[in-house]
Formats: sequence, C-alpha cells, structure tokens
Amino acid sequence: MDGHTGLSNTKVGEATNGEFFGALSSLKATQHQSFFVMHVYSNTFDFSPYLQRSNARSTPPSTIREKRQNFLERIGLTFTDSCNILHEGRCYYLVMEEILPEENSDDLESMQRVRLTHDSFMKFMAEIQEIYEGMVNVDRMLIDAGIELPWSNIKHAPIVYDKREKVYEKGQVYDFYKDIKDITQLAKNEVFLVDAYPDEEVLDLYLEKVPTGIRIRILTNAPKGKFVTVAQKFKVKPGVNFEVRSSSDCHDRFFFIDGECWVMGQSLKDAAKKPTYLIKVESSALFKKVFDDLWSHSKILI
Repeated sequence: MDGHTGLSNTKVGEATNGEFFGALSSLKATQHQSFFVMHVYSNTFDFSPYLQRSNARSTPPSTIREKRQNFLERIGLTFTDSCNILHEGRCYYLVMEEILPEENSDDLESMQRVRLTHDSFMKFMAEIQEIYEGMVNVDRMLIDAGIELPWSNIKHAPIVYDKREKVYEKGQVYDFYKDIKDITQLAKNEVFLVDAYPDEEVLDLYLEKVPTGIRIRILTNAPKGKFVTVAQKFKVKPGVNFEVRSSSDCHDRFFFIDGECWVMGQSLKDAAKKPTYLIKVESSALFKKVFDDLWSHSKILI
C-alpha cells in the first residue's frame, strides 16, 4: 500500500514544528479496510554534507549528499511525489494503524485506537524538530570522524493498547477486579481512591490485601450499601492507616497508587457489569493535585 491510493483519503489532523509540517489522514483503501497515515515534509535544506531534513534531490541523485538517506527516510518514512494530503504534493509517509470497521466505530476499542493514533501523531510532530537536531549533530560528528553508519531498520513502534489502557466487555467483572487488585498491591506509600458511590466490596475485594502501613484514603459522595459500617470496622484493624472523606463535588472515578493515576469508566461496585475501561493517566501529578485539594476541603466521614 502506498499510503495514498484508495477510495478516499481525508485529512483528520495537522501540525507544524520548526522546519517540518505534517498531517494525519484517514485512508479508505477498500470497502473493508481503512488506515491512519502520517505525512511529513520539509522545504528547508542546506548545502552541507550532513543529514538533510527532507527531499533535496535532483532526479536521479547526482551527488554523494543526494545519495545519502535524509532524516525522514532514516526514521522509516517513505517518499512519494504524489501526495494528495500535503499542499506541496510531496511527502514522506507512514501507515500508522488500521481503523476498525465502521460498524465498530462507537465501541471502546475503536475510540481508543483513534485517540491513541492522534496522540502518537501529535507527540511525534511536537518533538520532530528536536529529534532532527539531535540526529544531525550525531551525523556531523560521525562524518567529521570519517564514520558512516547504515542507519538501517529504524522504524515507528506499533501503538500498544493493553499496557496503559484496558477495555472490558460486559461481564468481564473478574478481569476488572483482578487488574485493580494487582495494581493496588503494588502500592508502597499510598492508595487514594476517588469514587462517588462505593459499597463495602471496595474494602472487601480491593483494599483488604493492601500491605500493612500503606496509607489508604477514599474520597466519596454518597456511599452505598454497608460501606460506612464496614469502613468503620476496617479503620480499627491493627496497622491500618485509613480515612474516608465525603464531598458533594466528588463525581469522578480515579485511584492513585503512589505517583500513578488511573481512571475508571464506572464505579468499582458496578465495574464491567457493562462495557467499561481502565486508563493510566499521563499527567498524574496534575490530577492528584486537583483531588488532593478537594480532599483537604472535604468532610471527614470515617
């Protein structure tokens, strides 16, 4: 596949950084297959023998400088002069990810694929100028020392879904429970749960095995079932450092394990009774500050 030919090719994102401009497109290759494709180009070049940003060749290449791979080629992109996305009509492209069929466009996996592909493209474009400057400095030092590297087999890493994001189908209650339990047992300092509507299972299933001495906090709004009664008994267990506070402003579902933050699609008491998700948040410090502030202004419940 050439990253451009198909039933349609639609730009769905674009970004510029320094001397590079890029776009993300949705290529409908056939009735049954669609792909996200990244397109990048740069008009800037110089006459040094060092690493060029983009295409600076005559046809055919006539000098040693022109015959060397340029930056975009070295990081695994392929050149075309028939680009139907960038205004130059030329680009270096990479087929990033297959798009799930349209009938699945509203399910969690499909939405996850779309979001992660967009994030990957935007992160790459946010760093491309810095990556180039680092590589050209290395290239300059190597050439000046009489060394030429092949720079082969550099490629874009595949997008991974299951390390920081998990999707659970309806009925995968045990899978969700086990993942949460495994994560909470990694705590070395603190478990901080934010759940508006917890019941006693939160304590019985998820927190009962947290190692002794770990600080446990729960921020809630309207606990359900026997939560308060069981929490009062939980608090007086030997070695337990435990507190519950309530706030009418608590509507979200997060839990913090030391410096990490996870967001849940449902309250723990209902998790995976319907399709749901578990996602690790990158900006954990920012999220924790918000909920620490809410905690400090909340009412002590237990």
